[in-house]
This record gives sequence, structure tokens and C-alpha cells, in this order.
Amino acid sequence: MTDRLVDVSLTEWEDGIDLILDTRVALPPTQVWPYVTRSELVESWFVAYSAGEGDDEIVLELDDQPAAAHILSIEAPETDADPAHLLLDITGIGRLGLTLTPVDGDEDDADLPAPPAIAATTAAGAPVGAAEPGAPIIATRITLAHTLADPGIDHAVLSQVISQVGPVWETHLRLLAGALTNSPGEYDVLEEELTLRYEQIAQEIE
Repeated sequence: MTDRLVDVSLTEWEDGIDLILDTRVALPPTQVWPYVTRSELVESWFVAYSAGEGDDEIVLELDDQPAAAHILSIEAPETDADPAHLLLDITGIGRLGLTLTPVDGDEDDADLPAPPAIAATTAAGAPVGAAEPGAPIIATRITLAHTLADPGIDHAVLSQVISQVGPVWETHLRLLAGALTNSPGEYDVLEEELTLRYEQIAQEIE
């Protein structure tokens, strides 16, 4: 399960090429949202941040060096069935988006990262929070998209960038899954495994 926790793809659009990492947790978007917007919770899987100079700016504490991030777009979920997103332009990193998409539970959802109480009741067929016995659980698809480069970038350069940043973002996404489910370290993989994975992805575009 740990090996297939994160799916990876590349998408080219008019403004650039995105590296997209995708995972799911057996929690609704309303419970995931604080972990991508509240500084003390964001710090548990990424870095802490503070308010910037304007209403649309925050400052990320990256490796003890502050990096300004402009909030390009933000939408919080009002109910468990609502999608949500956060789009940032981070100095020195580029455009980074986080999207939370609600999904109904299916027969595979017992394998999704979930807090112990939810996992136990799901396995028993009576999910926590369900309106009635047998109602499907609500999960969240967490999508992280990092715009890496312009569409016309040399493939050799793009491959190098993917090999460098891919393992970093997957590590953070796995840390987020662990933080959300109160199981730190549960979804970690060896650094060399991540490096090999993204080197193989990079080779596919050369």
C-alpha cells in the first residue's frame, strides 16, 4: 500500500509543464483543509509560515530562509462534499497548487491512509460519520501540482529538474498523509527508492 500511495504524472498546458502528485486519504476535505492552511499544521509536513506584507502574501520558512509566497487563488470547503484549492507563487520555487477533491468510498478505500478509528469502522462496514449503516465513506484526493518549466524547455533540463524536485514533493506528501492520520513515519519510503522512481520518470521524457 505504501508503494502505491502517490501517483505521479506530467501535464503540459499553455503556461508550463506541471509535475503532478496525487494521493488519497480517508478523510473529508473539511478535515484536510486545516493541514494545508494553518501554519502549525502545515509545519508538521512542510514548513511553517507567517503573514506577509499584504493580505495575499505569506512568508514560508524554507531551510531557515524566508521565501515570499503570493496567494493567487484560494477556496475553502464549506461542507465535506466541497472541493477546495490553494494556488501559490513562491519565490525561488514557482507556482504550486494544492487541490482537495472529495470522492466517495469504494471497495479499495479500506486501504487508504486513515486514522485508526476510521480504518477500523470502515473495515467493519460501518464508517464513522455515515448517515446510516452501509453508507460510503468520504475520502479526499489530494493533488499537488508544481509548475516546473515553460512548455518549450529542453527535455534534458526538464529531466534533471524532475529528478531533483520529485522526491522532495513526494516526501512531503507522504508526511502529510502521516500527519492527517496521526501515524508519523507510516508512509515513509527509502530516499534511494524515491530517487530511482523519479529518475525513471525523467528518462521517459528524454
